Amino acid sequence: MACGPSAKPGSRVTDVLARYPARGASASHSSKADSLLRSTVFIIVLFGGWTSFAPFPRLDLPAEITDAGSSFNQIAYSALFIILGIWCLANHPERLLWLIRPVMILALAWCALSVVTSWDPSLSARRFAYALITIGIAGMVVLLPRNLRHFADLMAAVALILTISSYLGVALSPAHAVHQASDTVEMELAGDWRGAFGHKNGASAAMVVFIFTGLLVSKVRSRYLGRFIIVLAAPFLWFTHSKTAISELPLVLIVSFLMANLRSPFIGMTIVVLILAVLETLTLGSIYVRPIHAFVESLGLDPTFTGRSDVWNFVIGHISEKPLTGFGFATFWGTEQVVYGMNENGWARYVSNAHNGYLDLALTTGIIGSALMSLWLIFCPILDFYRAERTPANDPLALFFLRICLFAAFESCFESSFLLVGSFLFIVIITAFGMRYSSRTRVVA
Repeated sequence: MACGPSAKPGSRVTDVLARYPARGASASHSSKADSLLRSTVFIIVLFGGWTSFAPFPRLDLPAEITDAGSSFNQIAYSALFIILGIWCLANHPERLLWLIRPVMILALAWCALSVVTSWDPSLSARRFAYALITIGIAGMVVLLPRNLRHFADLMAAVALILTISSYLGVALSPAHAVHQASDTVEMELAGDWRGAFGHKNGASAAMVVFIFTGLLVSKVRSRYLGRFIIVLAAPFLWFTHSKTAISELPLVLIVSFLMANLRSPFIGMTIVVLILAVLETLTLGSIYVRPIHAFVESLGLDPTFTGRSDVWNFVIGHISEKPLTGFGFATFWGTEQVVYGMNENGWARYVSNAHNGYLDLALTTGIIGSALMSLWLIFCPILDFYRAERTPANDPLALFFLRICLFAAFESCFESSFLLVGSFLFIVIITAFGMRYSSRTRVVA
């Protein structure tokens, strides 16, 4: 999806292949070397984004309560940031300006404010700096693919590597790829597949995205390869036993189909907002409103949503203590204050998130921060879907990003994977940048 140097921010431009010399052995060698560099860096970045460069972790080892991050992760992401920065400087860096939008600046500014007001400013500052590096990498990696076919090839490669390696992990080393009764936390998940990922929820989210990848590949690359990716990912998704991801997959496919065919921003946004309102009413509303609790129970569903209601009640109570700026950017769960100071019910030390991305953002950056981040990562990309020019190449790419965006929006009513700093937020940021890019360019197949 490389772009010509004459394009200016604010205008719709046509993506073209990178401008290599047309003749000569040296030109061919340069072209292949550039393509290899783009492909290698893209795959490494996506692999690291999905697994945090720590695939197949053991979960039966005692977790250490520490604020220190992974030194290897810090070095790896810093190196990738530098490599991508050098590459972008040599390949039309002005394209990065197209990815910046006012709501993004406001969201990051508010997050910076929450760092200053954090109950642990040094920890928040370190995590915010890491988040800025991650955001930079996500923006630059969007520019690596030369065209839509190249992007589909690279996404197919990532999907195949992670899916096949996850199956091999389940078959050859279940202790590293399947939740065990000996795990130090969430022993009740024993038997659920997680593959190369650290948790079944992460694995299920990845498999859903890989199914979307298969649909993209079948449209722009190869029907057989796309279907093969789907056939690999779907059974693994089932064996994660993640009810949220399994039930939301058909919902996302139906909603994205309606939005793609109606082509009305008002109708599309109304559908999304109504679904989010219903999901939040049934989940959070069931805590406080008895008729909603009874209605959920009458549907044959667990009104506690497998214990999430206790966590939500706990989180909402603490949001009310600091509603404007929260407890500090990416700073609440796992801190000494929570593990040792808020452990009256015994379970707080083992909880890693609120199981609701919007609540987690409000808890750490305040209600305004949650709203700004949701606008940047969820609602603005949906509007970008309607701004994208309809072409045979743009349509499948925009639809691919839309599906990930919708899944992140709906999934965040039950999990925090997609809207917290970490591996899956990385995928959402790439999606937001990718949707922004596709709305301002006409992609060549």
